[in-house]
Amino acid sequence: MTFELDKDEMIKFNIWKDNLPQIPVDVYGKEFQFTFKFHPTGLGVVKKIERVDGKEIDLTDYEKW
Repeated sequence: MTFELDKDEMIKFNIWKDNLPQIPVDVYGKEFQFTFKFHPTGLGVVKKIERVDGKEIDLTDYEKW
C-alpha cells in the first residue's frame, strides 16, 4: 500500500513547516523531525504530519469525502 501527498498538500505542509519555531537539532536531525501519519477509513485517508515536539497539521481534505 502506498500513501502520497499531492502537490497542494505538499505546499500546505511546506508553508506550515517554514512557519514553525525552530527547535534544537538533536539525534533526529533537521530532515527527520516529522512523522507522516496516514489512516485509511471507509470514506478516505486521514493525512497528518507531526513534528517531534507534538505540533501537528491535518492535511485531510474532508470536503472530498
